[in-house]
Amino acid sequence: MKILLGVSSSIAAHRALDLASSLRKRGYEVRAVLSPSVPNLIGPAAFEAITGQRAITTLWGGGHESEMDHLAATKWADHFVFVPASANLLAKLAHGIADDAIGTFAIAFNKRPYIIAPAMNPEMWRSIAVQENVATLRRRGHRFIGPVVGETACGDNGLGRMAPVEWIEQAILEQVENWEPLPDLSGERILISGGPTREFADDVRFLSNPSTGKMAYAIAREAIAAGAKVTLVSGPVELATPTGIEKMVRITTANEMLNAMLAELPNATMAIFAAAVSDWRPAERLKGKLKKRDGEDTMSVTFARTHDIAFEASKVRREDQLFVGFAAESDGLTANAEEKLRRKGFNLVFANPINESGAGFACETNHGLLLWADGRRETVENQGKRRIARRLLSEALRLRSQ
Repeated sequence: MKILLGVSSSIAAHRALDLASSLRKRGYEVRAVLSPSVPNLIGPAAFEAITGQRAITTLWGGGHESEMDHLAATKWADHFVFVPASANLLAKLAHGIADDAIGTFAIAFNKRPYIIAPAMNPEMWRSIAVQENVATLRRRGHRFIGPVVGETACGDNGLGRMAPVEWIEQAILEQVENWEPLPDLSGERILISGGPTREFADDVRFLSNPSTGKMAYAIAREAIAAGAKVTLVSGPVELATPTGIEKMVRITTANEMLNAMLAELPNATMAIFAAAVSDWRPAERLKGKLKKRDGEDTMSVTFARTHDIAFEASKVRREDQLFVGFAAESDGLTANAEEKLRRKGFNLVFANPINESGAGFACETNHGLLLWADGRRETVENQGKRRIARRLLSEALRLRSQ
């Protein structure tokens, strides 16, 4: 697989070297084309050392005897990735300006959509001109990865920092493997619940489940990459906070999750209930640690039901809000999922078996059944949770457009 790496003059240009190195380790061929000012930041020799190919900085003296360089390079390449993409480069891509090598190459490459990773000052990213150029490129089908919220090189903090290299690499792999493209979620504010809850019997013992939060966090990462503003309400998990998230709310108990979800719901256009909430809690929480006593071989605990978070949220939802739910079941998969769909007012439910190989808690993959409120059903074959996350987001956006 051959990748043309377009690098514009941004202080983040050094991260293009990291991307090129990682892609080369995967066995891909990479060739860099640099905007005229990049050599002031990083010399072409650095890219040549990593890629093993001459870096292109000009259309003149290209070294191709039989054809012009812009035709040779674009015929050679299977994919064109712009990392980082400055405001100037976005303008060139949107308006077809071909006054240097990178702009000319972009005009000559028509095989697949570009993958674009912007990087600039947050105020520049907010500019109407930049946003109109981004909208133009999105309409043409090109994919944006980031930017994300963070501190930029100038010291300002906000939306403009280049997305993590691993996000960009994943986008390339998805394009190579023909994954379904991510929808444009730039107008969505998505509220997601994830992970388990813990319901305490005393100060050290609690009732919980094996949920790792991987599904919810995958949805959050994919939604952020697609341009959505995401709030994640998470139970106790051992996962890193998704880069670029707008708000992270960490909770422990079902009651805390209920309060957090209801507090954040008014700000959301879409709510995705992916948490594995404990259905029961000890009716009484004892102080301290309940000690074992000689002669006592059993202990009785009275349990009380926890609130059904999605059901409670359905009582106060707006008509324009989409609700997506999960049904993790050991038996009666379809019937139980249909009941949840109706009772909780979901627009879409993903039902998955928890007692089958490759599905359920703590797995990297999942499979199951998609159910829509209009009665449609579709089987989802076993696949990675990131791909399932993308499918759910795509289907939710389709419901929005109906």
